[in-house]
Amino acid sequence: MRPERLARSGSYSLIGSSFAALAALVLAVLVGNGLGAHGTGVFFQAIGFFTIVSQILRLGTNSSIVRTISEQHAFARTGESWRTVVIAVVPVAALSVFVAIGIYLTAGPLAAWLSGAGETSELERLLLDIAPYVVPSALLAVLLTATRMMRGIVAFTLLQNILLPLSRVLLVAMAIMLAADALGAVRAWMAVLPLWLIVTIAVLARPFITDWRARKAASEPAGVAARRFWAFSGTRAVGGALETTLEWSDVLIVAALASPSAAGVYAIATRAVRAGQVVDQAMRLAVSPAISRLLARGDLLGARTLHTKVARAMILTSWPFYLTLATMGPAVLAIFGPEFVAGSIVLTILAGAMMIATSAGMLQSVLLQGGKSSWQMYNKAFALVLSVGLNLLLVPVLGILGAALTWTACVIIDTAIASWQVHRRMRMLLEPRKLLLAMTIPLAVFGVGGVLVRLVFGATFPALIGGLLVFGMIYLVLLWFLRGRLGIVALWREIPIMRRYAEQAPDPLPGTLDGTGRADESTSPAGRQR
Repeated sequence: MRPERLARSGSYSLIGSSFAALAALVLAVLVGNGLGAHGTGVFFQAIGFFTIVSQILRLGTNSSIVRTISEQHAFARTGESWRTVVIAVVPVAALSVFVAIGIYLTAGPLAAWLSGAGETSELERLLLDIAPYVVPSALLAVLLTATRMMRGIVAFTLLQNILLPLSRVLLVAMAIMLAADALGAVRAWMAVLPLWLIVTIAVLARPFITDWRARKAASEPAGVAARRFWAFSGTRAVGGALETTLEWSDVLIVAALASPSAAGVYAIATRAVRAGQVVDQAMRLAVSPAISRLLARGDLLGARTLHTKVARAMILTSWPFYLTLATMGPAVLAIFGPEFVAGSIVLTILAGAMMIATSAGMLQSVLLQGGKSSWQMYNKAFALVLSVGLNLLLVPVLGILGAALTWTACVIIDTAIASWQVHRRMRMLLEPRKLLLAMTIPLAVFGVGGVLVRLVFGATFPALIGGLLVFGMIYLVLLWFLRGRLGIVALWREIPIMRRYAEQAPDPLPGTLDGTGRADESTSPAGRQR
């Protein structure tokens, strides 16, 4: 893979991530308006289960492929990348076949477990349909990562973040127009997987064959290489599975303990909130290599200063979005269908939780880039246990409000633990006071302004659009006049420095819609030192 500058690589990744996020929102709008709350709940219940299974079956290979092939490139070891792909693919394929057969044979009990006291026949049919797609989904995830490392960022972004989401939107739209039921929509969502698996294999074939022809006496025996590969994958497999389960477990619990309709309303609210994470992904892509270099050199002051600047930028770019969701929730949710307006209070709570997470900046990346991936794994394990426990306790009593309160509690506790670990244990002292001005401006413009618009004009779509236009212009003017005090100029001047850092290390693996959305620590010097 040719070395790529951070600016170009980050731009491609940001475009791809933004397109994927937009496609996810469009898909949610289509599903919400076409299937109603009940059908939407069944749809996301099936997709949530499938996503958790698919993430687990990746077995952490995305991190290990990036780490191993990056190391081979760094030492100019040609003729070894093909073997890395084989080492990753074979166990994933074998386990995926076993799991697919298991899902097919136990679809009835699984549907009963996932549905609680509800109707199981519809979900059972979906699980039977899902089972054959488990294998292509797991293989596609592995081969797309290999494509990223052997064909470059453009091929990866085009396949993973543009063509795959776009094809799903088109097929699901056709299925809803023809059948208008959750079964057809889920089948359409799954149907694209074999096609893009074949395309990915075709795209990867040439560099794979070229590398295989260049094979020579490897630096280590195949058995040693496989053991080293899977030893690294273990922690990342557990961490990735925990994060995906944490993301989707609340939807599954709401569907089982409340109803598919309640799960549909809650799923739409969570999808709307997660759209704001595009900025977080872009920031992590752009800054992770620089943070990694600073931590590897032991420059805690430089890392803290850069982290503060990035956290301030994340607040300034993300909080207007979350505050709009919080203050104009009914107008936003009405876009997905009139039944979903009932989730406006939930949307307000979730948006507030995401504001707290955003104010913490890149704490998760700091842990990863500082070689503390095991800390983060334990954090996510605790958060998952807390999430499941609180959801089981609160959802039967409060419904989706209980799920939203659980989400908020988990975000606050996870953020607090990560803050303590970075501040105290890593001794990269945080600077929350320097974020106060960045917090005040969006709160005053979009928070207070949004409340006033809602009180005067109501939570209507015209009021939403008008408020965004007016407050957006006011906000941009304030940012311009306060650009010095807000550190916007200083952060802009850091970009050439971060670019130089990135030129000396492999590019981080871009986050995807179904992944963690963070740069991979395995490509960083700090990550390699563990």
